[in-house]
Formats: sequence, C-alpha cells, structure tokens
Amino acid sequence: MKKYYLKGLIGLCFALLVGCQSLTNENFFRVGPSDATITSSVNSAFASHQDLSTQRIHVETQKGTVALSGYVKTIRQSDTAGDIAGKIAGVKSVQNGLIVRK
Repeated sequence: MKKYYLKGLIGLCFALLVGCQSLTNENFFRVGPSDATITSSVNSAFASHQDLSTQRIHVETQKGTVALSGYVKTIRQSDTAGDIAGKIAGVKSVQNGLIVRK
C-alpha cells in the first residue's frame, strides 16, 4: 500500500512541477500597451508619414484591434495605412475601413 502511495505522491509532485514551469514564461506576465497608447502610436506614425500626414483617418482601438475609418485619395494610401498600423507594437489585427475618394 505504501508503494502505491509513494508512486502517487511522486506523480503528483511531478505534475505540479511541470505545471509551474509554464508560469515562469515571461510572456505570461507581460502586459501589452493600452488601447489608448496604440491609438496614439498609430496616429503619430500616420502624421510622420509623407503620404498620410494630410489625410483624414480616424483610428479606434479595442483590445488590440485597430479600426481605421475615413477617407484617402488612393488605394495605395489605404494599403499603406493598414501596413503601418499593423506594425505598431501591441496591434493584434487591423480592420481597414478606409474609403478611397478622389
């Protein structure tokens, strides 16, 4: 009986140690930037970009998903805006709702 008890105890300890190993992962405790920070970063990136600085682009962020709305003059500007927004730290996805208006 003690033999089975000891094996069970060893198995339980092993399972707990394996489970605790995943808690040491740095990404588990890392908190990404806030939605407001992401929105601000995207707006700053647009303002510093030559083709997008004069465009009327509205940026909203919710849980890391950036939604772009507004008007641009070319499809290339729409694509560029989506690419720039997607490269900002903390952005999980981009919903590009920009409308091309000449």
